[in-house]
Amino acid sequence: MADNTQQPFYQRWGFILFVLFLGIVVIANVVNKTEKEETVKVDVTDSPFYKKMEKQELTEKMAQSDKSPEVIAAEIIMKNFGTTNIEKVNAVLSSRFESGVVETIALKVNFESPESLKRSILFSTVDFMKAMKSLDEVTQATLIVQAPLTDRYGNVKNDDVMVVLMSRETLNKINFNNFNAKNLLAVADSYWEHPALSAE
Repeated sequence: MADNTQQPFYQRWGFILFVLFLGIVVIANVVNKTEKEETVKVDVTDSPFYKKMEKQELTEKMAQSDKSPEVIAAEIIMKNFGTTNIEKVNAVLSSRFESGVVETIALKVNFESPESLKRSILFSTVDFMKAMKSLDEVTQATLIVQAPLTDRYGNVKNDDVMVVLMSRETLNKINFNNFNAKNLLAVADSYWEHPALSAE
């Protein structure tokens, strides 16, 4: 005689496999949605609108009498990287100050040769770091300099050509009145330059 008792539906293999499959699909969708949200966040911060808002906020801070570190950093860049008012404004791509860290991104467009560009950036970086040393609230200063670079296909794009980072400890060690800009590579906590700056 056959056994008429059937297993409850939740103990059948078909149902168990269906629940496992459904669980995998739900988890995959959650992970995929999270990845898309992170991608959107990165894309928003790189958008021209975001950069325009950031620049507008910096301009408003520059109009205030009490100068914050990012404003002082921007003013140093404007002084060193531009001759006309338009060049001065365009020289500052970004300047931020958060939790003691100043990060400024500058654009250098007028230069005669890679050697003159490098020399100009080194001297401007010394001025920048000297100003950051005088601000007690700054615990780390980073200057990123971009310039137009031409690839082998003739396309021109603004890209990083030098990045210099100094901690408060390093800034305190330097006597900027006697400091030789050529020593930045040796004393900076982090120093990088694009190979184009050393090209013959």
